[in-house]
Amino acid sequence: MEKILFGCLISLIIAVLLGALGGLIFMLLWNWLVPLFWSAAPILTFWEAWGVCILLSWIGSFFKNRSN
Repeated sequence: MEKILFGCLISLIIAVLLGALGGLIFMLLWNWLVPLFWSAAPILTFWEAWGVCILLSWIGSFFKNRSN
C-alpha cells in the first residue's frame, strides 16, 4: 500500500514540476520573441503564461475532437 501511495505522490510531484516548467518556458519565449514582432505585446507573468498554455491546450483538444 505504501508503494502505491509513494508512486502516486512522486507522479503528482513530477506532473506539477513539468507543468511549471512548461509555463516558465512559454513565458520566457513569449517575453523574448513576441515583442520583436508586435511592439505593443504585453509582458507575461508566470501565471499568465501558465494560463495561456492551459487555454491553448483546451482549444487544441476542442478542434482535435471536432475533426472526427
